[in-house]
Amino acid sequence: MAPRQHVVTTSPTMTPVIFDGCFGWLHRPADRQPELGIVLCNPFGYEALCIYRGWRELAEALAARGIAVLRFDYPGTGDSSGKECDSQRLRAWLDSIKMATARLRAETGVTRLGLCGLRLGATLAALAAEELGGVDSLVMLMPVISGRNYIRELVLQHQSWLHAQQVPELKLDAEPLHTVGAHGFRLYPDTLEMLHSVDLERGTQRLARRVLLHDLNESTRVKRLAAHYQTQDAQTDVKWFGEYAKFLLDPSYSQTPVKAFDNVLEWFGVAGVTRNEPAVEMLASASNAVIEFADGRETPVVFDGNRYAGVFCQPLRALEGAPAVLFVNTGGVHRIGDGRFTVLMARRLAAQGIASLRMDLSGLGDSLRRNDTLSLNAVYARFAVADARAGVDWLAAAGYPKIVMFGVCSGAYVSLHTALTHSAVVGCAAVNLPFFIWDRARTRHVAPSVVYRQAMRNPRKWLRLLTGRVKGRAITAELTRRLVARMAARAGTALEQLIGHHTPGGAVRKLMIELERRGVHTSLMYGPIDEGLEELEIHFGPNGSRLKNLAHVATTVVDTVDHALFSCAARDAVMARFEAFLRERVLNGRRETVATNLGLCVAPTQQR
Repeated sequence: MAPRQHVVTTSPTMTPVIFDGCFGWLHRPADRQPELGIVLCNPFGYEALCIYRGWRELAEALAARGIAVLRFDYPGTGDSSGKECDSQRLRAWLDSIKMATARLRAETGVTRLGLCGLRLGATLAALAAEELGGVDSLVMLMPVISGRNYIRELVLQHQSWLHAQQVPELKLDAEPLHTVGAHGFRLYPDTLEMLHSVDLERGTQRLARRVLLHDLNESTRVKRLAAHYQTQDAQTDVKWFGEYAKFLLDPSYSQTPVKAFDNVLEWFGVAGVTRNEPAVEMLASASNAVIEFADGRETPVVFDGNRYAGVFCQPLRALEGAPAVLFVNTGGVHRIGDGRFTVLMARRLAAQGIASLRMDLSGLGDSLRRNDTLSLNAVYARFAVADARAGVDWLAAAGYPKIVMFGVCSGAYVSLHTALTHSAVVGCAAVNLPFFIWDRARTRHVAPSVVYRQAMRNPRKWLRLLTGRVKGRAITAELTRRLVARMAARAGTALEQLIGHHTPGGAVRKLMIELERRGVHTSLMYGPIDEGLEELEIHFGPNGSRLKNLAHVATTVVDTVDHALFSCAARDAVMARFEAFLRERVLNGRRETVATNLGLCVAPTQQR
């Protein structure tokens, strides 16, 4: 493949690329021919979600210093084609790294090649380098040295998560037999068999001219690995990754490891990160950048002045009159969703003739930041709804006059408020909506109030509190918060008769009445122990009982749904109910106006 014509720019650029069914981003330096090119190799599963923003920032820093970079999703992961249950994933991932190096060389003409991986990605980079030969530089950040030990680690992670979910209300079905994984991602038997045999200390071929190892501390195994590489005539350096714990963290809180990345940059012979990094220009992909799958095709899209990034999923056979679906981010997770939910859901909808767009809000995933100091809370509180409206506008311009919003947690909040403010939105599915109005930073996945509610049902917890074996300050604060919220809601109901919707409770009720007046079909779906159930009860009674008077609003509590949809059972249940919602409420639903809702008059509206 001949290199494509490079667009001359004064800034580093990032462009979506597709190769052999893999989705990626190519980062080019501004106005220069790079000599060195780096392929970034993702870790597995949830860790890839955690590091996504930091990984992109590393790519941008390298490109700003004259180094071409390709970061991408392995087959069956991220936005790439395939499923995690497909056979021989480890073999496919190694082959995809080798294909990525070929694509990087063809696109940029680089003469020297480097690989950089984190955790299992570092292991894959080492194995791929051994097969490739001729690799100049290999960066291994916290490498998985033993596949057998890594499998044990995943088992422990999953058991820890299961233990935290052990409450009577939540029914978690067993994960697929003979699989191992954690936090929504699984490895299947043939992949586990290959991974079980991996031990980097047994490698016999020279991996690269030079190797950089980063580890959490001076472990014996890393020292032995460094010595092993030195016997293969590889110049080997070992550094310490002090920021690891803050990087491999929930995507909403993950912090870019500036010191570790500075060390990587300096090892490549370029300057470290500065406060005034050059702005990155996002470019549209080539017209032939397409991922084909059984029921449709997906294309990367860059829109609204090249500010937003997304993936447009089109069915092979469109269902006449069907709306398109817009998926938005959950917390700090990029557009694929926890457990890759939105990718799986989009392709499942395509089989039924329904198109969709999964997009990143500004500053999340791959969409451009509004500014470098913007916090995640500010993204959602100030800009997220406007960002989502841009996604609705793009779908409308693409020929879909009716849009259904879908979101989980903070994405549910964005979906609900976008439905309130855009006339093209005819439906909204909100899963585990944590609150109706944004009044404080609440993008966390597991809320403390859930823990307290469960603890308060346990007599042994009360005994420990009364006997002074646990501190009561936090518990008292939580009980007080709940009591004040309930009192304010009840008082607000009476005050509304005098002063209108100027109380917090009145504003929430007005929100739902406006959705009803607009005829927006709305589904509120919750797991049985989700924090959002308390908000729902405060304003609309147990399980939203007072919302039953509304013709277009339905609430459901599903006993297999955990908050982040980490379990297969949760994802399957949400997918099935969302399909039923589209089929029964949006496609065949009637837009009748209810005369009286929640005791307040609702004016009639025209059918959209």
